[in-house]
Amino acid sequence: MSAFPRKPLLLLLFLLPLFAEAVIVHGRISDQKNNPLPFVNVYIKGTTIGSTANVNGDYSFDIKPGNYELVFKMISYRQHIEKIVAVKEPIELNVVLQPETVTLPGVEIKADAEDPAYAVIRQAMKKRKFYLDQVKTFSCDVYIKGLQRMKKFPKKFMGEEVNDDGWIDTTSGIFYLSESVSKFNFRQPDKIHEEMISSKVSGDNKAFSYNQASEMLFNFYENLMEVRQLTDRGFVSPISNSAFLYYRYKLLGTFYENGQMINKIQVIPKRKNDPVFRGEIYIMENTWRIHSLELTLTKDAQIDFVDTLVINQVHVPVEKDIWMPFTNKFSFMFSFLGFKGDGYFTGTSSNYILDPDFPRNYFKGEEMKVLEGANKKDTGYWKETRPVPLTQEEKNDYRKRDSLEALRNSKPYLDSLDRKTNKFKFSNLFLGYTYDKRFKKESWDFSSLLQNVNYNTVQGLNIGINVSYNKEYEKKKRKLFASGDINYGFSDEKLHSQLRFKYWYRPQRFEWGEINFGHETRQVNGKEPISEFLNTLYTLGWEWNLMKIYDRDFISFTHNIELINGLVLNSNIEYSDRNPLLNTSAFKIIDVEKREFSSNDPLDPKSPAFPFARSQSMNLNLTLTIRFKQRYYTRPNEKFIMGSKYPTVTLAYKNSAPGILNSDMDYSLAKITVADNFSLKLLGRSYYSVTGGKFLHTTRMQFMDHQHFMGNKTFYSTFALDRYNLLDYYAYSTNDYFIQGFYEHNFSGFILNKIPLIRKLKLQELAGFKYLTSPGLENYMELSFGVQRIFARLDFVMSIPGNGLKSTQGIRFGLLIN
Repeated sequence: MSAFPRKPLLLLLFLLPLFAEAVIVHGRISDQKNNPLPFVNVYIKGTTIGSTANVNGDYSFDIKPGNYELVFKMISYRQHIEKIVAVKEPIELNVVLQPETVTLPGVEIKADAEDPAYAVIRQAMKKRKFYLDQVKTFSCDVYIKGLQRMKKFPKKFMGEEVNDDGWIDTTSGIFYLSESVSKFNFRQPDKIHEEMISSKVSGDNKAFSYNQASEMLFNFYENLMEVRQLTDRGFVSPISNSAFLYYRYKLLGTFYENGQMINKIQVIPKRKNDPVFRGEIYIMENTWRIHSLELTLTKDAQIDFVDTLVINQVHVPVEKDIWMPFTNKFSFMFSFLGFKGDGYFTGTSSNYILDPDFPRNYFKGEEMKVLEGANKKDTGYWKETRPVPLTQEEKNDYRKRDSLEALRNSKPYLDSLDRKTNKFKFSNLFLGYTYDKRFKKESWDFSSLLQNVNYNTVQGLNIGINVSYNKEYEKKKRKLFASGDINYGFSDEKLHSQLRFKYWYRPQRFEWGEINFGHETRQVNGKEPISEFLNTLYTLGWEWNLMKIYDRDFISFTHNIELINGLVLNSNIEYSDRNPLLNTSAFKIIDVEKREFSSNDPLDPKSPAFPFARSQSMNLNLTLTIRFKQRYYTRPNEKFIMGSKYPTVTLAYKNSAPGILNSDMDYSLAKITVADNFSLKLLGRSYYSVTGGKFLHTTRMQFMDHQHFMGNKTFYSTFALDRYNLLDYYAYSTNDYFIQGFYEHNFSGFILNKIPLIRKLKLQELAGFKYLTSPGLENYMELSFGVQRIFARLDFVMSIPGNGLKSTQGIRFGLLIN
């Protein structure tokens, strides 16, 4: 009698293959002329287990012992199938792919006849929605590798050395090389949850890759594909419902693969400046699904920062009648402000599971999670896991940067780099100066001369400096910020100073605390609508002293925390002792005829008296920000907000309580704001914000306590959504109710890209509407029309004032920098 029961023995024999050592299959893929074929798809027939060849045509992956059929597949080449028997020894399998021979159907095409491609595209359009919705849920493993290289770059940019710390390899030009492995999960129509299991960034073993599978999975069954990094308009799919308005098609031929006829169709833009693709799409006969594609976006499509983007996508069967993307590859070239380069990202999706049983609340907002230890995987793990072999150049980059990492993180090296970059240059007078202590992750910043020297009619010439200190703590991503300001007015002979300390101690919950105290001048309009620099220009050059200020001693405590996902509470307590100020200087460079400086009273420009009496206030400010079903991305000890498909609601309450530290102000204010942005597809993107507020009681308050609005009387604008560009700074401030509304639409070239020559400028056209009503100004409106290009914007603005006031117009210019 056997010493072991028979069933366990049979079970053990059955399971032995599962524990057998994997067999490595590797080789080189080339064409008939022995040229390497890059990014060929290699997989086991009937599965998505496999690999993608690297740029040198090399491939490698592990399989368990057994009999297999390997499929070698690449766009424009005939599919090749090899039968192999995997035992123990590594299998070297070099493959030569033959060009795909396409034949045109034996149909006579007359000069005025429709190309046969149109009939195929019509059928694909009919099936588009079916394939878009066919798979309700799925999960898969996604490997992504990204490489970017700089081919040309200036030695200096804005006065700073571009490559002082060697982030660009001067031999290969590589400045970014990264790999990641993720588990990607999806539920219709748009729920995603991705977990990054492993991450590798060349030269930084503490960093996490920015690769995201969701950004690689372009779905051409969508009518319109939005890529916010390139444009706000989106791009029209070649099989969208409206594709015939944007594309022409030509049947290049057909070929057979596994007994299935494939149509190779050229996609041709009707108008090259539309947001469209060009290239080839392969559609399967009878089923009319996408087989593969190679489509290109060029700068003619009004994309930003990238000159050319090529998308390669190959679909494979994962179940009967269900095909899914196996590989996605993005290749791009860029040219911007003297920087030129190229790069690619390639993604391989494998091990598809269709209709998985996801736990309840699995898709609850966290769209991306980088697991703890994802960046701690060793070389053995990556050698076994990566489906796309490294090229020798990539191996060299990893080896070089990783070997240098210890050196570049060492104190002697970082100190030497500090000594080089900390040298004071003449340009620092105008751009500011930073003193780094990289090893300690500390830096000191000193404000520029443009920020330090100003003029106003209260202080006269005033000179100051801002010094700030930043410290990063590697543990738990904590940060400390401290700053100090000193300012002296030569006319009023007063010294002002303040200190600020801010500490982020739980970044994953946006939790931080801040204390701020000192003696300062402050604009009567607390929104500070005019900068000191602009006020200096207008005061000295146009004899127009716009800014009105007062003096205060204050101390303020602020705390911020995310209570639950999407619910952030900001609490502030502030005490201030406020004193009025008078003009003390009448100096001007240009004496404008029939114009005199106004007083420091915002309501009475001719009054020589103090604008208000000294007062003390003790204020409580509470702000609750609500993002419903907020989407977010987490890393160990970090959280990044990715938005919500619902508007953001902000509730604010302010109460000034009398009797505390001699506080004599007594009022309260409640406000609600609703803001959002949304896509109008090819027409661009819209942004809006609506605010309503009411003072609940106004027993005692000063003018600076009123609700002020972001007005503007200068030629320069920041173009913030809530800024009025023709409204006075103080005339319509209120201590009663108010309603504000702002709407702006960015057409992203929808109009101007149709005009020859002008479209070469790649301008984005904008239109806006602003509204305000309050007891002092009913139904005030502004209309604006403008254009912008990357960093600059120019608008024509017209006001439609209420209260029977006269309409005004103006031109506003601004730089779009934060």
